[in-house]
Amino acid sequence: MKNFIKYISLACASIFALSACNDDEDIIKLDPSTFVAPKVETPASSTIELLEENAANTAMTFNWSAANYGTNTPPKYELQIDIKGDNFKNHQILSSTSTLTADVTVKELNLAVIALGLEPFKEGEIEYRIVSTVGTPSSQQLISNVNTLKITAYPTDLSTNWGVVGSATPNGWDGPDVQFWKTDVTNVFVAYTDLKGGEIKFRQDNKWELDYGGSNGKLEKGGKNIAVDAGTYKITMDLTNLTYKLEKFTWGLVGDATPNGWDGPDTKLSYDGTIDSWTTILTMKDGEYKFRLNNDWDKGNYGGADGALVEKGDNIKIKAGKYKITANFTKKTYTVEAQ
Repeated sequence: MKNFIKYISLACASIFALSACNDDEDIIKLDPSTFVAPKVETPASSTIELLEENAANTAMTFNWSAANYGTNTPPKYELQIDIKGDNFKNHQILSSTSTLTADVTVKELNLAVIALGLEPFKEGEIEYRIVSTVGTPSSQQLISNVNTLKITAYPTDLSTNWGVVGSATPNGWDGPDVQFWKTDVTNVFVAYTDLKGGEIKFRQDNKWELDYGGSNGKLEKGGKNIAVDAGTYKITMDLTNLTYKLEKFTWGLVGDATPNGWDGPDTKLSYDGTIDSWTTILTMKDGEYKFRLNNDWDKGNYGGADGALVEKGDNIKIKAGKYKITANFTKKTYTVEAQ
């Protein structure tokens, strides 16, 4: 009986070993010399002028052929750009996808080329390519051909010469005024600020040569002061349609890692228009947190991992310490820096 069991065990071990060998043989059969790199298509036009008023429009659709690794696992693709001649040493990633196409907006392309060092209003040359991997990012890369584009960018600074002034603002009627920032729509500006109960107006260059007041959402040049209640606001001014809008608005951090726990009130983030992001510096406990709009789970909340924000995503884990936390709700990214 013991011999029978021993023979059965040996047979099973042999089958397992044979199976493992077969798996190894399958892996060995993947011959890198047969791999086919993706090929990026030549654009219809190799010259692009980027205009701020078209920021939300598609600047260019990039297309490429599929990479072939000899497996059924679909490759992942990065659309990379760099200054011509830099050999992609400091490249920017325009898209990361499993598809064979990428629509890139004017704003996305403009931000990328400015980050690479192109001067606004001056034509510069960039190169782009597709880099594929399969499985993990450390797997063998296949690199496409390289195409060139001539691009004229616009400045990325979102600041304007308009501001909010008044008894309700942090600096009162004497200013300096609360900054208005550009949006994707021409002549539509936005400001984020804490206000006291009082009055406000909108003016240019911290001076009274040009100012707007009004009532019931309508702007009037030199109009009457606008009454407001205390609160944290998003203020939108539309100089094309001469309208304004006041909304209670806060982004904050909530969770057992934050000072006020999951019940809040949330730790408020401040808007920084120079990077189009929301940020705060605070001391966190061991635990988890999320980003939440207006202290309300139904208004909007984001979790995630590895720097990527996901709407209604998983809680973000963190160790105790002092951090600078920054979130960009346009790009759906966040960073955590120890202080």
